[in-house]
Amino acid sequence: MDVSALGTACAVPAACALVSGCARGPAPAPSLATESAPPVAVMSFEPYGGLLYVHGVVNRDSAWLILDTGTSHTGLDREWAWTTGALPVAAPGAPAPQVAETASAAVVDTMHLAGLALPNYQVALYALRGVSEASGRPERGFVGHDVLRRFTVEIDYREQRVRLYDPARYHYAGSGTVVPFAAGDDRPLLHGSITVPGRPPIPARLLLDTGASGLCLILTVPFVERHGLAGAVSPAIEAPIGTGLAGQLRGTLVRLKELRLAGLRVASPTTGLGGERTGFLARTDLDGVIGNPVFEDSRLIVDYARRRVIIEPRAAARCDYDMSGLRLTAQGPELRHIAVEYVVPHSPAERAGIRVGDELLLMDGHAVADAGLSDVRRALRVKGALRRLVLRRDADTIRVTLQLRRLL
Repeated sequence: MDVSALGTACAVPAACALVSGCARGPAPAPSLATESAPPVAVMSFEPYGGLLYVHGVVNRDSAWLILDTGTSHTGLDREWAWTTGALPVAAPGAPAPQVAETASAAVVDTMHLAGLALPNYQVALYALRGVSEASGRPERGFVGHDVLRRFTVEIDYREQRVRLYDPARYHYAGSGTVVPFAAGDDRPLLHGSITVPGRPPIPARLLLDTGASGLCLILTVPFVERHGLAGAVSPAIEAPIGTGLAGQLRGTLVRLKELRLAGLRVASPTTGLGGERTGFLARTDLDGVIGNPVFEDSRLIVDYARRRVIIEPRAAARCDYDMSGLRLTAQGPELRHIAVEYVVPHSPAERAGIRVGDELLLMDGHAVADAGLSDVRRALRVKGALRRLVLRRDADTIRVTLQLRRLL
């Protein structure tokens, strides 16, 4: 998934029981929690396509779930939820035969996440087919704000570990950058600023969204319009800027001059400027989201109880972007068909004659169905590389060679 937008709010009380590129400055010392406060749960995560997948068990079915600080409520794919035995929560006034079709929530007997058990837990229901096609893997659901806010959450991108601490026993003694939450908000909505050439810094309320990948930032339409950002930065690419729960997000891709979060400065962040009032892009209670690329190789601590985020950067993040001009999606029942969804004008892909709807079969002699969409995208982000592609267009086979170059 290039970018996962915010989930719709579904604040339902629930019980949680314990069973057991961007350029940045020098790295501070590692974090230190007191020895008397070990984590209550430790989860490995699988990085895929810039997202963080943690292993869970829903009832008796195993699944990889996206760790998503930007989604209000933990949720499952609607179709998959029924296969686990989840029970629909009836919408008010819904006829009994239509409960499963109209329900926006369901209850599962148990949801297990490493050392956590969430018994008799109410989850939101999402239609995730479009997100699956964008990410290239079957999406089963998200672990959202309703679960994460109960803990101090430490995400170590280098170690690929998530540690959940009891907030009452967590003490930070490192030298990372501390960014407070916005006043009166229990979400990691952070006060930062962005800069564009020739202007002073522009204050921005940015939601930390670990369910967002592909870009460092996405800014809402009201914020973009209020500050006249459209046309203020070049080069710029008119294209889809991501895929969220509400569908495809459209706008303009640019690199801003700088993002600032307290003392942390991120140079040349890849940014999507919202262009259509669709989904979260229309929201006015925040100005945008900060995605995982900002924190690559860092340690990130979301301290909900103290309403702060702590960032320990270790190295400059790559903050790469596609260099081919191809926006690809996975199609078919098993998501093994890689198709061209969009071609950037004047890009290597357009000049090679690639069209929307072409199916990518081979890259440098290897079947892309075996590699997966995330690996294909990574291979198309290497400046100066030559990529030999074989594509299918209707009954024809097309062979082209792309020389990759920076588009942003």
